[in-house]
Amino acid sequence: MASLFSHQTLTIFIASLMAFSVLASDQYCNNLTSVKNICKTTQFPDLCYKSLVPKIGSDANPQLIYKQSAELALSEISKASLDFATNGKIEQLIQKIMPNNRLALSALESCRTFLSLASYNVNNTLSSSTGVTRDDIRTWLSAANADLETCKYGFADLAEDVRNVVVDKLKNSTEFTINSLAIITEIDKCERSKMEANKN
Repeated sequence: MASLFSHQTLTIFIASLMAFSVLASDQYCNNLTSVKNICKTTQFPDLCYKSLVPKIGSDANPQLIYKQSAELALSEISKASLDFATNGKIEQLIQKIMPNNRLALSALESCRTFLSLASYNVNNTLSSSTGVTRDDIRTWLSAANADLETCKYGFADLAEDVRNVVVDKLKNSTEFTINSLAIITEIDKCERSKMEANKN
């Protein structure tokens, strides 16, 4: 009789634990429909919140929140590309401060390549292809961030005035890309927690 009671108690306990696990998973995922909550998980929460709410409101599907964040990153990379283009603001500044400096012009040319790669990588994350996974998206965003950082690194040993402008021109691109990576990571955590809860 005692053994039967123990077995019934254990069964009830396991069932309760499973129910709690599913409930906790649902609660965690529900929090991600709030732009404010999902932005809190990013490195630049104020930028995240203030840029997303005017476009999609305070509550939205997490995938839409990610998509909007990535589109903002892509837009900022495009804007930065204009500053780094031939006869753009960066080239004009270089010619003013250090005319025809080969190292500076080489770094500028490399940046054009890295910005093109960053744009390509972020754009890939917005693909509607059914074969794209969240791991793919994280890989592309990490690569885009590395592209932007490498661009900045090329100016590390050049005049401070030039270096500071380069960093400033890439600020929004970098921050939106980093935030997008944080958002897709949170979405992935949600989906994985659901899978684990359902397994149990």
